[in-house]
Amino acid sequence: MAVKTSVTAELRFNGTAIAKVRDATLNINRDALDTTGIGQTDRTYDYGVRSTSGSGTLLYDDSDLTTRNIMNRILSDNAQSESEVTMVLDANSSLGAISGPVVLTQVGISVSVGSVASVPISFNISGKPTGSF
Repeated sequence: MAVKTSVTAELRFNGTAIAKVRDATLNINRDALDTTGIGQTDRTYDYGVRSTSGSGTLLYDDSDLTTRNIMNRILSDNAQSESEVTMVLDANSSLGAISGPVVLTQVGISVSVGSVASVPISFNISGKPTGSF
């Protein structure tokens, strides 16, 4: 089993790998529902609603159409999510990919003296994510 690194991983938007990604995070959370009954002395729980969100920092390259599409997607007035994000742990394997229809919640651009322009993004997956680790 090989350790996965930033060399093997990639972030994809609508099936196309984003050329330059500084970092990316995908979080899958499940609420814990309290099912403790009257008279019980210890709390009990069941799984509740799942939510999936993520963020990343892209390095801006005006020749990278995928990065520009992400930046322009948030400007769209289309209320439906037609975009998909996939987090891939190893681009050379069919295992270790989580994806889902995405709603972009934040896109920005940051420029510092002496460094490249970066594009922080945040997103929520709408519905159940697919794939496996």
